[in-house]
Amino acid sequence: MISLSLCGIRGGVGTTSLLAAMGHALNRLNQRVLLVELCPENVLGLHFNLAARETEGWARAMLDGQDWHRQAWQLSPGLCLLPYGRLDEAEQLRVEQRLLANPWEWNKRQAQLAGQFDWVLFDLPQRLPGHVGSIRGDFSIRVLAPDMACHVLLQRQGREGFLLVNGYDSASRLQQDLLLVWRRHHGERVVPVVVHQDEAMGEALACKQSVIGYAPQSLVTEDAISLATWCLSRRREVAC
Repeated sequence: MISLSLCGIRGGVGTTSLLAAMGHALNRLNQRVLLVELCPENVLGLHFNLAARETEGWARAMLDGQDWHRQAWQLSPGLCLLPYGRLDEAEQLRVEQRLLANPWEWNKRQAQLAGQFDWVLFDLPQRLPGHVGSIRGDFSIRVLAPDMACHVLLQRQGREGFLLVNGYDSASRLQQDLLLVWRRHHGERVVPVVVHQDEAMGEALACKQSVIGYAPQSLVTEDAISLATWCLSRRREVAC
């Protein structure tokens, strides 16, 4: 089982939508996938037609003394989702404190999942170090929008993990230049697949679907499948 984490370099770069598409694409390639939401916003399930009023999830179960693994939803054969659950700000802080005190919590949980899935994909939050630090996966990806804000933030951060460009418009000279600069300065850290800007991504969420199910012939679906294929090649390298 391989674990992969996605985290946006800032908010609003489409990390959750991208994770939903990647998970769906990997499942289409005959992989058993578990999607885990570590973001308190708890919106990942909306991509798979979960009700917005749904309150249950692993964090809710942690506070309520329930079994975390019983909160998972089977979306289709070989594709499951573990939501965060609906918590108020005080409850989110309690979960953060518990994860800070038990930083190996998710490592133990991943060990319990071994043999059940080929992939566990984590949707990581921005500013909860206990949540983020509890994930020690096989590889991580930072999601970037091709804009100057992400360019500045990238220069302030370390050189760990892969970089994935999401929402790329090939007609934009600025975005072309940024992609060229990032590839020149960060080399193989930049994932060779870029995810293009496509209205289908936003429309899919409006219809409570991942983009793979909503628009299977769209450009962004092709990108998601290419990204999943790249992940499979990385899996073989990790396995070696």
